Formats: sequence, C-alpha cells, structure tokens
Amino acid sequence: MTKTINEAIVQRRTSKRSLADNVSLDLIYDLLEKARYAPFHKREPWQAKIITTPAEKEFLYANVMARYEETGLIHDAESRTKFETKMTRLLKNAPATVLFAREIITDNKRLNSDAIQGTAALIQNFSLLAHEAGLVGFWASSAFTMDQEFSTSLGFPDNFELIANYRLGYPDPEAPRSNGRRAEVKSWATPLL
Repeated sequence: MTKTINEAIVQRRTSKRSLADNVSLDLIYDLLEKARYAPFHKREPWQAKIITTPAEKEFLYANVMARYEETGLIHDAESRTKFETKMTRLLKNAPATVLFAREIITDNKRLNSDAIQGTAALIQNFSLLAHEAGLVGFWASSAFTMDQEFSTSLGFPDNFELIANYRLGYPDPEAPRSNGRRAEVKSWATPLL
C-alpha cells in the first residue's frame, strides 16, 4: 500500500490486465467519494456510470458494438473480429468499468474547457486512489467516448459526453509491469524568458 502522494504518483502504472476477481461496488463508491475533491469551477461537471454485473457488461458491450456498426467502424468481418476481441477484453472481461462523462457547456468556452480538465482531474484522483487500494486500472479513450449521442443512449443527460472508460481490477502478478519512462522534465518545461 502506498504511503505518500509522491509514491502514488511515481509508482502507479496503467495495466490492461488484471485478475478476474470482482471489485465491490462499495469500494468503487468509496474511491469516487474521495476522488470528487478534484478542482472545478462553478459546479461539478462530471457524472459516472459503474459497470460490475454480467448484465451491465453485456449491455455495454452490445451497445458499443451496435454503435461501431452504426458509425462504420465495423464494416467487414475483419473489423468485426478486431472489435469483438478488443471490446470483450476491455468491457466484458473487466472486473469493473467506470464510464466518466463531462458536462458540455456550449455558452461558455472557459467553463467548457474547465469541465474537461476537472473531469480529467477526477479520473486521475480515482486512478491514484485505486492504486492506493491495491487495484490496477486502464484509462481508455475508446472510439465510443466523446460521442454525445452514445452517452445519452447510456443514460447520461443530453448535455454530457463520455470522456473515458476506466477498466478496474486487482493486479495480476504475472502481468508485466511498465517501467514508466518519461522524458526529462527540462526537455518540456523551460523558463519563459
């Protein structure tokens, strides 16, 4: 278990692979309860849908696949097989998935940008808290995200769009761990003058 914020930030890694063990709905709510302290302006610009049951996983999978057909991403047998494989791994086989949506604020460009950034901060908080709780996650921006019509079909309000789907599970000790290489800070952060 992580002891400091520094350790959580440096040690947390994305993992597309996890054990099949269930992640409890209560634990996910606890993580979201804490994650909601992300910064935002004016009003909380986010909503989330939690997928943990076989029925919810099948519903999401079927709707994503139908949307991919409707939008032309699935256009032949090869693309169907590709997305069936990918979405089975990402959605049906995930112990838990959290869909994060952000409010679209059409009448204020700054607040609209803040809604994206605030929701991303919420997701990062969630990611760090999940790490601290002994979970691994995969923050994905799949083709069905940022599709307002699809978001509405899942029960989000008309003025919201998905910003991420987050796959959540317990770490698989057999999964390779990324070393988390990053560019040296002075290669992208420089004095203004």
